Parts: sequence; structure tokens; C-alpha cells
Amino acid sequence: MIWFNIKELERKIVDNEFTDQEGFKYFLAYSILGLMVTYGSTSENLITFIEFLVGLAITIWGSYSIFKANSSGDGQDFFKRYFALSWVIGFRVLIIFITIVLPLAIIYSVISYQSSDLYNSDSTTLMEDVIFMVIYLLSSLVYYVLLINSFKRVSSK
Repeated sequence: MIWFNIKELERKIVDNEFTDQEGFKYFLAYSILGLMVTYGSTSENLITFIEFLVGLAITIWGSYSIFKANSSGDGQDFFKRYFALSWVIGFRVLIIFITIVLPLAIIYSVISYQSSDLYNSDSTTLMEDVIFMVIYLLSSLVYYVLLINSFKRVSSK
């Protein structure tokens, strides 16, 4: 990876010496940096740290797996495929989240709010953090599994 020399990177791109494999390294670094910035701005506690580490592992595994699925097929157009397929799959995961998780969260909030002792306790806050972490990590895992399968279908044809 080129870290500072933009002229050299531009030259490689213009001269068609910049491969998808090299581009993938930048993509993965950008994804990891995005996670670090997101979690660096939140309050630090054990649940957040665990969520960051597991989310990082899922991101690295998922990104590597989709690149490998594309490379094991025809190996073409990784980034075009990634952005198009991830948009549709991300939208589907969002719809699943809205239709399933959001109503459950509302029900949980109503029940918790009605019991003021339960709502104000530290154990409830911890339980909510764990629930949100599991939902986030599960949705990330579902996202990558769907994206990997889509890449396998597209790159094998």
C-alpha cells in the first residue's frame, strides 16, 4: 500500500498497474478505520469494546470472504459488484431490522417503562447494551453471509 505518495498511486492507476487485490487492501483499511472512528467516539465500557472487537472480526472475515468469492469465480469488477450488491443487501437487512427488531424494541421499552424500578436499574441498562450488541452483530453477520452468497452467484456465471 502507498500511504503518502499520491503521484505514485495516480501513476499506477493511470498505467493500469493497480489491481483489484491492491484496491482491496485500501478498501479493507478504510472499513477498519471507519469502525475505529465510530467506536472511538462512543463511551468506553466492556460491552462497547466487545462489540468493537467482534464487529472488527466480522468485517475482516466478511470483506475477505467476499473478495475471495469474487476471485474464485471470474475475478472481475469487484468494486462495482461490491457497491451495487451491498446496497441492495444492506437495504434488505435494514427492512428486516425495521419489521422485526423495531416492534420488539418498542414492546420491550413499553414494558420496561411501566416498571420504573426495572427501567432505572443498572442491570437493565447492561441488558439493553447486550441486546443491542447482539442485534448489531447478528445483522452484520447476516449482511456478510448474504453478500458472500450473492458474490458467489454473480462471479460464477
